[in-house]
Amino acid sequence: MFRYSAFSLTIHSELELPELAGGSGEPDVTIRFGGVSDEFRPATIDDQIAVVRHIGRFHIKRGEEIVVDLLLGADTDAVQVLIQGRIMAYLLRQRGCLPLHASGIAIDGQGVLFLGESGAGKSTTAAAFYSRGHKVLTDDVGAVRLSGGSVTLRTAWPGLRLLDDARAVVLQHAAPSGFRDDKHVFSLDSPGVAASCLVKRIYFLEYGAEDSAPVRTDIMSVPAATALLNSHSFILPWRAGHELRRINLGRAASIAAAIPVRRLVRPRVLSSLSLLVNFVEEDIAADE
Repeated sequence: MFRYSAFSLTIHSELELPELAGGSGEPDVTIRFGGVSDEFRPATIDDQIAVVRHIGRFHIKRGEEIVVDLLLGADTDAVQVLIQGRIMAYLLRQRGCLPLHASGIAIDGQGVLFLGESGAGKSTTAAAFYSRGHKVLTDDVGAVRLSGGSVTLRTAWPGLRLLDDARAVVLQHAAPSGFRDDKHVFSLDSPGVAASCLVKRIYFLEYGAEDSAPVRTDIMSVPAATALLNSHSFILPWRAGHELRRINLGRAASIAAAIPVRRLVRPRVLSSLSLLVNFVEEDIAADE
């Protein structure tokens, strides 16, 4: 049994998850092999079966256990990435979080999250901040929740997965430790913050129409931000039961009402990343 620590949890796993930090003590979460039913039933807030084509089935229960039933010949790298990402997001929802599909960095000890569609450059953006000296808090899953009026983020593994054209952003500051599921894996230094931290801002990444256009932000209304957060929280409405959809939407609304959510529009070219970092640093500082 392997022992890991991630998302403020101690994880005991029968599967090796090499990107996660080592852990010790009694488990909060157990990951084990076993049979998983192929019967379809809507996901609830404490029970979900995920079926992944060419990989297998996963049963996530009560925020405490993940049962893994793999197909013969399932790609090991894809399984590891899947468990550390989407499957862990389902489990974190069962533990009271809103799991956002996001990367996260820290500016002066406060969390900043970047959401976006697939290919929007979430990890690449985090890499640009890392190259400027900021800590990476999470990549792929940003587990947030409202606590005492503040939004907190559970930090994950200190690393990034980058496509080949984006790895140059961080290459001079860290060397890739592997190649998994078509991406270069960078294991970075430790986050340097507590297992959870306050979130200052959430940005939704979008590309501008022209590469010469300046970086800018648009403030989102609470209803618009709620819809955006909900749709980027690893939830499939046609597979989720009514109660789960209600709870998830309520969590999204509470987050949207507690902290600013803004669209961040910038050029597509990688050379503009330094401008993006400058803009966000100044945007965060303006609220101090």
